[in-house]
Amino acid sequence: MARESEKSERAADRPADHQAGYQVRVLDRAIDILDAFTLRRTDLSIREIVETTGLNRSTAIRLVSNLERRGLLQQVPATRRYRLGRRLFEMGSLVYSSLSLVEAAVGPLSALEQRSSATIVLAVRNGDHIVTVDKRQGLGNGSTMAPVPGEVGTVRPLTYGPIGQVFLATLDSETVDDLLDRYPLEQYTPYSIMDRNRFLERLPLVRSQGYALEVNEVVEGLMGLAAPILDFAGNVAGVLSLGFPSTRENDQEFLDAAVRDLKQAVAEVSAHMGYIGETDADGSE
Repeated sequence: MARESEKSERAADRPADHQAGYQVRVLDRAIDILDAFTLRRTDLSIREIVETTGLNRSTAIRLVSNLERRGLLQQVPATRRYRLGRRLFEMGSLVYSSLSLVEAAVGPLSALEQRSSATIVLAVRNGDHIVTVDKRQGLGNGSTMAPVPGEVGTVRPLTYGPIGQVFLATLDSETVDDLLDRYPLEQYTPYSIMDRNRFLERLPLVRSQGYALEVNEVVEGLMGLAAPILDFAGNVAGVLSLGFPSTRENDQEFLDAAVRDLKQAVAEVSAHMGYIGETDADGSE
C-alpha cells in the first residue's frame, strides 16, 4: 500500500505534459519491447517478446518490424531471434561520449570563459552531423558578443563552419567527397566559399596547423576558430570553437593570442579525456 501511495504522489507531482493525455501508446509499447531485453536475456523470440510485454502477437510483430527497420533491433539469421540493434549502441555511445566530454570540459571552459572575450562552442560528431553540447560567452577584457548561430542541441551537417572543417580534416578524401555530395556547400553570406576544390584545399592546412579559421563565411561580422579535442586513444572526441567579431581579423597579435587560448583549452580538455600525447610550445601535437 505504501508503494502504491508513493506512485500516486509522484504522478500527482508531474507536470501536465507528462500525464496520460500526452502519452503515445504505440511509443510506450515499442519501449516495452526494448525494455524486455536484459543482460540475462540478450536475445528473444517473438513468442518471448509477446509473453514478456503482454502485447498481442500481431502488434508485437508490427512493432518489432519497425524497430528492426530503424536499426533499434536486429534479427540473428541463424536463430531468427532478435537482439538490440547497433543503432542503440551508437546512440548510447554518443550520450556517453557527450557526457564525458562535457564533464571533462567543465574546468577548462570555465577558465577560458574568464580570460577570453570569445563566444565559446563545444560540439561533438553524430554520424554526418555536428551537435552543439555547450555554449557560453566569454567574460574577459574587451568582451564583445559575436553572433554565433545556434544553441545547445543545435544540429548541423559536417560541412558547416570551422567546426565541420576540423571534423572533415580527420576523414579520408572519399568520405569527404561523399559528404559534400549529400550536404553541398551553402551560401550563408557573400563570403561563403562555394568552390568545392577551394574548400577541399583547406583541409590539409587544418590538419597541419591544428585548427580551422573562417572569417565572415557563416555569419557576416563573425570570425571563428576551431580545434580538435582528443581522447585517450588520440581520436577526435569533439571540437572547441571560439567566435570573435571579424573586425579583429587583421590584428595579428590578437589572433595569435586567440589561437594560444584555443590550443591551451583543447590541450587541457584532452588531458581530462585521458590523452597523454606531447604538445610543442604553441600547443600543437
